[in-house]
Amino acid sequence: MRKLVCISLLFVAHFISAQKSSHLEGQLNISLADESIEGVFTLSNLPVNTQTLSFKLNEHIKVKTIELNGDRIASSKVPQNCEDCLIYTVIVGCEVVITPQSELRITTEGKIKKIDDPKEVKKYKGELVYSNGILRAGTRNKWYPEVMKRNSNAAEYLDPFNYTYAITANCEDCQSIYIGKGEPKPSGSLFENTRVEGDMILLAGNLNFQKGKYANYINVDADKIPDLEERFARTRGYLENITQVDDPNSKIVYAQAESPIYGNEVVYNTVLNTTKNVNPNKIDITIEEDEAYYFLANAFKPEDNLDKMLLQSLAKYVKLKYIEESNPQQYEKLTSYVQGQAVASTQDTRESTNQPELQALLITPEQFLDMEKEIGKDKMAVFIQDVFKNLRSGKRSMQVLVDSMSGIENPSEYLEKIEQDFIKQFEMRATAPQGEEVLSGLD
Repeated sequence: MRKLVCISLLFVAHFISAQKSSHLEGQLNISLADESIEGVFTLSNLPVNTQTLSFKLNEHIKVKTIELNGDRIASSKVPQNCEDCLIYTVIVGCEVVITPQSELRITTEGKIKKIDDPKEVKKYKGELVYSNGILRAGTRNKWYPEVMKRNSNAAEYLDPFNYTYAITANCEDCQSIYIGKGEPKPSGSLFENTRVEGDMILLAGNLNFQKGKYANYINVDADKIPDLEERFARTRGYLENITQVDDPNSKIVYAQAESPIYGNEVVYNTVLNTTKNVNPNKIDITIEEDEAYYFLANAFKPEDNLDKMLLQSLAKYVKLKYIEESNPQQYEKLTSYVQGQAVASTQDTRESTNQPELQALLITPEQFLDMEKEIGKDKMAVFIQDVFKNLRSGKRSMQVLVDSMSGIENPSEYLEKIEQDFIKQFEMRATAPQGEEVLSGLD
């Protein structure tokens, strides 16, 4: 069987290659005194081959020009199904096609709204908000062009229109600026992320930054931080412990930005609180699948689609094990259904002589639980530790799986069958057209 595994590794390696993510290059100019924001955004490596492409932008940020590969092109705009924003659709000639090699350059200018007095709330019409010395713009504000994906049932955090980014931000009357993740920086700084991690929150103005063990903090009083740390220790602490990865550059940021305009928001890298008081009890102590995936992706840096799909499968299993530890009753209810699915799937696999079909997931939660049932929880925990150990060493997805499986002593015939099923999915994924990709699973 091991000889077969070596051949499979060579087969998969032949078909997979590193894949570039869509990228957003930006130049941002902010003036708090003038209540203005201007931007030049260049979008590249868009995974499209089309004559139509649409993006969302705040309705109070005007598009001045759109250029495709240096040539100005026209666009239409509609407010349909877009709260406080407009949907722009670029219009190219009949013989022009937007491809991954194209560069789309969008120049914008807009107004921000200063509101400190609750009596002025009625004047707010959906602009970017400037309150108590802080400009804030979250995902709802659409402060940068958000390309709209076509019909897709892919998991949102694996959506190809989430960007890597490199944005230079200027604000002469700001103490500092924060974009996306990390720490606030002075005017003129570059904010970049080479990993795709979802939406970006923008903060600019008077930002007081403090570091913690599990999270970092903006404008949070020192006496409030211990209680917040206790909450983050349950989630980020769990992820750090199970993966044995502690990256100080990937800590979540809790930002306090009090405003009469409500705008509480949570994205992977940032928790934004706009209410008057810091309330640790409102910090969610669940681990969602996307949070687990982003943590794993930041830690292990997937290079291709197979790497990403292995991390997605692990994220689902990590979420499941966290629920087992933090809420056993919920875990029992959840796994009673999942294990039922696993039994049915196992019986079909044992009885069927048909060719295996491409799964929605590389490895499903049902398969992980089936494996756990076969070898026991203790051996399964060691196996997962080996998986993360091999990922930390820089190995690629299929090699990680094979090497980790080989560490299980005295494998049963059924466990070898499970391994063969895993390898078959890797092989099928390596050669499947991207259009066949369907990512779904445990909610």
